[in-house]
Amino acid sequence: MKNTKRSITFKVIIGYLMVAAVAAMAVWFTYEQVVKFSSINQSNDLNNQQLILVSEIATALYETESTGRQFIQTGDTTDLNRYSGQIDGIQESINVLKTTYADSIMKIELDSISNLLSRKSQNLEELLKLRSRDRNTSFYTEVIQELGKVDESFKDNNYDKRFSNLEPHQRRVLIRLLEFSKEENQEQLSSISADSLVTSVKKVLNELERENQKFRAIINKKENELLDNDIILNDQLRNLLASVEQEERATTFNRAKRSQEMLNEISRILLFVGVTSVLIVLFFLFLIISDVSRSQRYRIQLEEAKAFTDSLMIRREQFMATITHDLRSPLNTVLGYTELIGKTPLNNKQEHYLGHLRKSSEFILHLVNDLLDLSKLEAGKMQIEKLPFNAKKLLEETFYNIIPEDDPKNLELIVEAEENADVNVLSDPFRIKQILSNLINNSYKFTEEGSLTVSVSLEKQIEDSYILTYKIKDTGLGISKDKQKEIFEEFSQEHRQIEKKYGGTGLGLAISKRITKLLKGKLSLESNPGIGSEFTVRIPVIKLKDSLEIIAESPISNTHLYGKNILAVDDESSQLALSRELIKSIGMHCDIAQDGKEALEKLGRKKYDLVLTDIQMPSMDGFELLNAIQSKKKLKHIPVIAASGRTTLTSNDYLDAGFSGNLLKPYKPQELLQKIGDVLNLELETNSEIKIQTGESSEEFSLKEILLFAGDDKDALNTILKVFVDASRKNLVEINKAIINKNKTKITAIAHKMLPMYKQLNTRNIVFQLQQLEKEVPEYFEDQKIKGLITEIEALLEKLEREIIV
Repeated sequence: MKNTKRSITFKVIIGYLMVAAVAAMAVWFTYEQVVKFSSINQSNDLNNQQLILVSEIATALYETESTGRQFIQTGDTTDLNRYSGQIDGIQESINVLKTTYADSIMKIELDSISNLLSRKSQNLEELLKLRSRDRNTSFYTEVIQELGKVDESFKDNNYDKRFSNLEPHQRRVLIRLLEFSKEENQEQLSSISADSLVTSVKKVLNELERENQKFRAIINKKENELLDNDIILNDQLRNLLASVEQEERATTFNRAKRSQEMLNEISRILLFVGVTSVLIVLFFLFLIISDVSRSQRYRIQLEEAKAFTDSLMIRREQFMATITHDLRSPLNTVLGYTELIGKTPLNNKQEHYLGHLRKSSEFILHLVNDLLDLSKLEAGKMQIEKLPFNAKKLLEETFYNIIPEDDPKNLELIVEAEENADVNVLSDPFRIKQILSNLINNSYKFTEEGSLTVSVSLEKQIEDSYILTYKIKDTGLGISKDKQKEIFEEFSQEHRQIEKKYGGTGLGLAISKRITKLLKGKLSLESNPGIGSEFTVRIPVIKLKDSLEIIAESPISNTHLYGKNILAVDDESSQLALSRELIKSIGMHCDIAQDGKEALEKLGRKKYDLVLTDIQMPSMDGFELLNAIQSKKKLKHIPVIAASGRTTLTSNDYLDAGFSGNLLKPYKPQELLQKIGDVLNLELETNSEIKIQTGESSEEFSLKEILLFAGDDKDALNTILKVFVDASRKNLVEINKAIINKNKTKITAIAHKMLPMYKQLNTRNIVFQLQQLEKEVPEYFEDQKIKGLITEIEALLEKLEREIIV
């Protein structure tokens, strides 16, 4: 399955990058257009400014023209000054306008306008001079001047100028004399030459008139020329200004058009970017939604798979708890019977059979224990304890307990221990012993000749921290390189021939590897085919001080066994019978109870030294029975031992709950007796021999196994059979109730409960039908078949009752 999370992340990143790229391109294009548009706007602003200047110049020209005409008509100098100021303003505006153009043609046109304005000013100045000349020359003065040329009497005396260097009184006297003389001359003139004077005056006046007319004509001509020139100049100015204005307006229109095109281009770009971005977003959104949907689907599938796996794990744990409980109960019976049979006189053939039975039982027990350990390790429920132990002694005890005393292989057995290893350390001795047991047993099993060497050493790390190293070296088969990793996996062996020849389940090394890891250690292997193998276990430990001693178990006293009363509580009748016979075999008295209520009633009537109780019982389990016992002052002192096939609880759990000890089913008779001895501080002697006579068998059932258990004790046999018959009748009553209530689960549970004892009686047909009910085969739940089974069981019970009478 693809990594959907990475796929979504990758697609999100790619989508963002593509959108960012499109946005970047859009920004770039838009920026270019905006720069162009800004440039055009600036040009428009300049163009507007130019249009305003042109308009101002045109307006100023009209005003100037009006002022010039007014001046020509009036000749007022105020109009002339205003005209000159307007012309100067227009020239300045033209100069400013010229600075806004980079086009040389436009500048030439503006220069032409400026030149025309200068020429217009010159014309006006010339016209002004002519007018001034005309107005400043008086006709009277000219006449006098002409007459002065004819007669001196018409001349101006100009006394002030002529006599300016004389004293005032002298100048007054002289002026009076001259005026008197002038008067005399005038009298003489009037009388002598009046006629000639008139003639001269007329002549002068005529000449002056002609000159004046001629001058007037010249002035009029000049004025007309100036006016025509002014009109031409004005037309040229208007044309130039119109041309400039037209060009500016055309430029403005083109710029506006270009601006609109740019705006349209920007709009198209933005629209393209928007649409593209939306399409990209939609595309990647579709992809992401698809991935999310697929991820959601995978998640749901994973959750379902996880839920299924969890349910499988729970079922497996339940199955392991059930199967181990169901295995331990009959296995406990088998081991007990095997132990009891071993105490009876046997011939060689029987001893051979018994040996195989014992080995098979121990193998099954070992397999069950391995499966339980593996289940604990996988569930993370295996607990590690910190206890003091001697590293060297632990190796020696483990080694010599595994190797048979008579060693049929005749191997060279070597135990090596460094001096620093004979010390007390802190770790979990039980788990380390389990590891060593698996490794030593494995090496011994695959070594047919040569030697088996075990060693222990201690390596200091920091302060009190050490590495405890165990090595197990053999000269056995060896393991190929490509198989060395596989052998540490569950149910794994190098090849099928090994399993056929040497047996085994392939769990020992896997469990050892996991326990070593749980202890924060390391298990390694060096092996060569045909040469041998060497396993190395390195576990971190804490070295204890030399003064610290390991507390030894309290010695068991030699208190007399007889007279001790023990109450065994179990809902399985056959298990009760076995426990009672084992306890009776060492001289103790044992009463039985099939549930907690019955046990409390018996505890109230009789004094008991110890209670042995099963944990899983109907109505009241072992913990509830313990609490009930401890709640009563008279019973509180009685020690209680728990016996159960449950592997989810440790010894500490039972001790914390208040039990004096616990036994894990199936347990060996020695374990039961040893536990009783430990709790009661007794030394048990189990060397008594029991002689057993085998009974005869019928085709329907066999009492051989029961006789083996009871020996030659007829009362014990009768008791076992009576308990079995009573229990069976009760079970039949419960089956009939379950049939009425159509409770298949109840029928299955009862069938499961009845199977072990009927197997011991070798009732093949009944056992087969009970097994089908236990497996919940539908056709065996039919009323007719169940009633047929009940009838067959009742017939068997009647026969067993006759055996009791006999």
